[in-house]
Amino acid sequence: MNALCTIPLMLFWHDVRHAWRYPADMLGGAVFFVMMITLVPLGLGGGLGAGLGDAQELLRLIAPTMLWIAVMLACLPQMDRLFHREATSGILEQMRISPAPMPLLMLAKIAAAWVVVVVPLVVVAPLLGVMLGLAVGQMVASTGLFALGGLGFVLVGAMAAALTLGAQGRGIFNAIIILPLAMPLLIFGASAMDALIAGGAVQGHIMLLTALVLVLLVLAPLVSAIAIGFAEE
Repeated sequence: MNALCTIPLMLFWHDVRHAWRYPADMLGGAVFFVMMITLVPLGLGGGLGAGLGDAQELLRLIAPTMLWIAVMLACLPQMDRLFHREATSGILEQMRISPAPMPLLMLAKIAAAWVVVVVPLVVVAPLLGVMLGLAVGQMVASTGLFALGGLGFVLVGAMAAALTLGAQGRGIFNAIIILPLAMPLLIFGASAMDALIAGGAVQGHIMLLTALVLVLLVLAPLVSAIAIGFAEE
């Protein structure tokens, strides 16, 4: 029982400390997130002068979708290398023979990836939302949505990384695996944020997003463990 708790916690803290030692792993997604959202008003600048209406109103209307697209694009590419270091160093083989179940170890790595990849996005998202014309209160209320949706993207990315581990041309396979699973997260998340900003009923959207994340939370560690088992054989 002690090993069941100790080994996953050690793996979790190992991944988090590694990210602190190499800040690019932790801040790369956040920098991309900031750059993407910052460039949106600049990209719209020319068109706004051609009669598209008030700039601030247009930015406010597209803000929820843009923020969720940026969160997705900031999370998923970083997950491609989730198991790469362990695969090349032989750590995955040690994980397979450890006393702790492999799905539990996968869950620890996914939790660490959520801390490293998603938490910085959740921190900077309110500032970027205000820049796009959203109210501070609306963005603060939306941080929970970003945290939940970010967990979903991390779970999807972990499954894709495990299923394509060691495969040739894995970028294409990643896209095939990720897109059908990531699109519902994007749709439910953006719809929930739209309803929150408009003052409408948001409970249904949040329930759909939560249900999907819970399903992924059950499937991702199991699928990742099985896929890595096949890849290491």
